[in-house]
Amino acid sequence: MAITSATPPGLPHSRNSIAMLEDHHLYKAAIEHSPIGIGLCAPEGRFLDVNRALCALTGHEAQALRSRDLFDLCHPDHTERARHGVESLLAGQRDALSMETRLVRQDGSTVWVQTDVAVARDEGNEHLVVQMQDVTARRLALESLRASEQRLAYVLDGAGLGTFDWSTRIRHVSFNRRTADMLGYEAADLSNDPDAWYAMVHPQDAALSARRIYRHMRGDADSFEIEQRMRARHGQWIWVAARGRVTERDARGVATRVSGTLLDVTQRRAALDQAHHLALHDPLTDLPNARLLRDRLFVAIQAARRARGQVAVVFIDLDRFKPVNDEYGHAVGDLVLKATAMRLRSGLRASDTVARLGGDEFVAVLTHCATRDDVTQTVERLIEQLQAPFRVEGHVLSMGVSAGVALYPPDGRDAQTLIRNADAAMYEVKRAGGNGLGFHASLNYERLMGMRSRDRDLDGEAGAR
Repeated sequence: MAITSATPPGLPHSRNSIAMLEDHHLYKAAIEHSPIGIGLCAPEGRFLDVNRALCALTGHEAQALRSRDLFDLCHPDHTERARHGVESLLAGQRDALSMETRLVRQDGSTVWVQTDVAVARDEGNEHLVVQMQDVTARRLALESLRASEQRLAYVLDGAGLGTFDWSTRIRHVSFNRRTADMLGYEAADLSNDPDAWYAMVHPQDAALSARRIYRHMRGDADSFEIEQRMRARHGQWIWVAARGRVTERDARGVATRVSGTLLDVTQRRAALDQAHHLALHDPLTDLPNARLLRDRLFVAIQAARRARGQVAVVFIDLDRFKPVNDEYGHAVGDLVLKATAMRLRSGLRASDTVARLGGDEFVAVLTHCATRDDVTQTVERLIEQLQAPFRVEGHVLSMGVSAGVALYPPDGRDAQTLIRNADAAMYEVKRAGGNGLGFHASLNYERLMGMRSRDRDLDGEAGAR
């Protein structure tokens, strides 16, 4: 596309002709200096004219290019596709042809090019106008990104992580395969509607989860982390840990895209729940232990204080339990303790608490006690249930029950004092022969503690002998 200032032969030297010539020269100059490779080809693909950029892109001199055709430059893997596209363009089956293809340069190296081809028709003649741009860097960056995404997908899948990508602009959530597997769905069956996702969250977790997510979306937190129960496909609830952050905001700072990961933590939550349960319950009977008893009693006292009501603490001890262990063994004794726990549970209301402190000592907390007579009737009923014979491992065992009662507020205003005073009342019942009920109100606590201390010393001395 060499440009000359000489007037072509036969061109009239008129003012209009000169203007047309100047326009022609400007057009040729624009093409020649364009950064985009441009070529004019015959219908069969042979180059008729090329600009500098196309020569630089292909590594061929202009004269060499004019001896070759468009398809000679294509990589063998792309030649057939390019030829088929040009044929359909010339046949009028398409208005334009645009494709990414690999080009073989003069030195044998290859480059990725964006190729656009159009047909120019003039007085029955057809030519191909070809434009080429080097997109190798973009293509390599895209392939690198895809490889990175693939590696990340492998890592996430290996770690058991699901992913989500939420577009708030178009109200669409996309998930990876692991997310669908986690919830028991086929990938195609998992809804992309954010409302459908929200509806899968357990009602008790939904409000807190929404607050944490939108707090982050407002910019009040760097990210969000939530653990929530979600309903899987077959109706079961699974615990899912979701971590994410805003990845796009619009010009006003409004979050338009949120991405993150999902992890099934059902087993971990179950293990934590089990550990928490064991820390607060007796391993033999599964009744609350001393720690949980104090917590429950504290709550009951606070409620009674507000309502100006009463709470009864009942200390229960089995009479003649030690001989059972001595004669039949601890395995039978453990079965008796389990049966005792079941009878106590069945004899109390849901609002009451029964705990095992150890050995054959149990404590019941009775709430909503209107009168002392109400407490007496309840405790006498418990004693009657426990006095019924135990049938264990072919043995029929009967035991008495000693129970001591302390009332809030007259016998104490805190958990420790009430338990101690109920224990003192129970001890006094045992001193009187056992198998009965006693209230702390009429006892001299200091006297009882002194007597109990002396008795324990005597028991120790007897054991030493």
